[in-house]
Amino acid sequence: MTTRFFTSTIQPLRIRLSSAVHPNLYFWTGFLLLNFLLFLPAYLLNRETSAFLPPIFERAAEPSVTVRKLFSWRNNLDIFRLNIEITLLLAIWAFLPWLRRPRLRGFYRLLFTSVTIVGLAYAIYENLIVSIYQEDPVFYAHFQLAVDGLDFVWKHLTVSSLTLGAAILAIAATIALLALWARILIGGIPVNHLNRGTRILLAFLACLSILAALSSGKTLSSPKSIASSLVAKLGKNTADSIALYQRVRAVDDLPFYQAYNYTGHDLLGKPNIYLIFIESYGSTLYSQERFTDSYTKLLGDLTTELENGGWFAATALSESPTWGGGSWMAYTTALFGMRVDSHPQYLALQERFQEESYPDLGSYMQSQGYRYLRATSLAVELDDEEWHQYKDFFGVDSWIRYSDLDYQGMHYGWGPSPPDQYVLHAIDQDIKGESDQPFLLFWITQNSHYPWRKVPKVVDDWRAMNDGNAVVTVFKDESTSLIEKRENYLEAIIYELSFLKAFILNEAGDNDIFVLIGDHQPGYITRRSDGFDTPLHIISKDRAFVRSFAEYGFDPGLKVQDPLPAMRHEGFYSLFIRVLLQQYGQGGSKLPEYLPHGIQLENH
Repeated sequence: MTTRFFTSTIQPLRIRLSSAVHPNLYFWTGFLLLNFLLFLPAYLLNRETSAFLPPIFERAAEPSVTVRKLFSWRNNLDIFRLNIEITLLLAIWAFLPWLRRPRLRGFYRLLFTSVTIVGLAYAIYENLIVSIYQEDPVFYAHFQLAVDGLDFVWKHLTVSSLTLGAAILAIAATIALLALWARILIGGIPVNHLNRGTRILLAFLACLSILAALSSGKTLSSPKSIASSLVAKLGKNTADSIALYQRVRAVDDLPFYQAYNYTGHDLLGKPNIYLIFIESYGSTLYSQERFTDSYTKLLGDLTTELENGGWFAATALSESPTWGGGSWMAYTTALFGMRVDSHPQYLALQERFQEESYPDLGSYMQSQGYRYLRATSLAVELDDEEWHQYKDFFGVDSWIRYSDLDYQGMHYGWGPSPPDQYVLHAIDQDIKGESDQPFLLFWITQNSHYPWRKVPKVVDDWRAMNDGNAVVTVFKDESTSLIEKRENYLEAIIYELSFLKAFILNEAGDNDIFVLIGDHQPGYITRRSDGFDTPLHIISKDRAFVRSFAEYGFDPGLKVQDPLPAMRHEGFYSLFIRVLLQQYGQGGSKLPEYLPHGIQLENH
């Protein structure tokens, strides 16, 4: 009785699935679902700048432009594109009946399922890298970055068990869904029942895929290509990884000591130098209208206040080697005078310069009798072994860490960290209390770091922040909307510049020099079109010194007039030394050369 019931129930289902309509419906539903799913990560991560439906037809657009957007290339990262592997694998399955033999069916289904899952995983990886760093994915770079960075990031993020469980469940559900539809498409649908229209359209798409593969080549690896190929993406990634490996190996051949041999170039005047990298301080503040009015008004007000206090400023945009993250690469580039745009390159430098000293800005200032100091305010510190590696690499005389600050007050955002205003005052007091020896202080702010939660207020007495409250404010990223992030980011930049202005006016000596520079654009809230540029401010009471930067494209004051970058981070070291020697060096001696692109291999 039971057997008859199930037979009578299942048989009609089989008949309906084998009808002239349902096989085609199931086939195209599965095909479109799997195909579009591979392009969904690109759209979701760029939905602020991409429309869901492709803007193909535009007024006054030439027919060739419309055709290109339909079949070749478009900037809008919508999901309506074609994956070559899925299309060809389904076409082969449909038109080669011998593959449907029992012995081959399971293998082919496994192949199709694997390609789909790997394709989705790669799409997520690719678009995360493009969204965070605005660069193509390179296994060699990002594998090492993940190995070194995930543990560090995990320590600084607070993720609830519920959130983690939901993420794992979502991943498992997605894989199960992919496997289900792969099973329906490969073996679950009797392809001999597909109608003529389905076969013709499938053959047409397969021909388009083959034509695209033959004619487009490497462009199939771009997210903007209408026809996309996982094989092309993996091939380009592999080639780029090999090329990066060779570049990293070639670092040893760079002429470090020849390019930055400043023997005989001595300073007579020795002003204290504050080299302060402002976290996520990017030119998006100029290019996005939601920021521009508030930001430029602030710059105008700060410039006036500084000038009233006898301080002068010069400003330019400088192109960072990284975008949206990787601060260590940005400031190493500026300090070392060479472009460091990948984590393996940074690691290669760190490994080499443990025993010997790199001729960077810090080592030159040490040769002139300066103390070279660095400060880090993250509450979660590196272990002693890692810390000593960093200390030896940068060659600092003293490294002030969180545990040296004796801070018991409120903490904020990333890290978490104390208020930057407190940190700068505390380390400045410590430095000046030790010795009258001139110093170079290198420090990077933290309160303007992602995820841009609320920042502290600028206070009159920085000591009041250390109130013994011992409360750590950590963030839950999912609770902050994109609009709130943008508002908080602007408030963070206003906070950073405001307390720095106050510090300069109230605490700095008459001969001090301040270099305020952005490390990279703020990721996630910045558009691709905003570029890699960051503001660079030179501030001093020495008007002649500040004006000397005009020759290199700097504008007077804190605001740039030209939106194009005047320099690059790798050119900062040689430029700064050149202008410093021009004003404070021995008169009559030939100035060292300015290297706008830093040190480079001849073939790079």
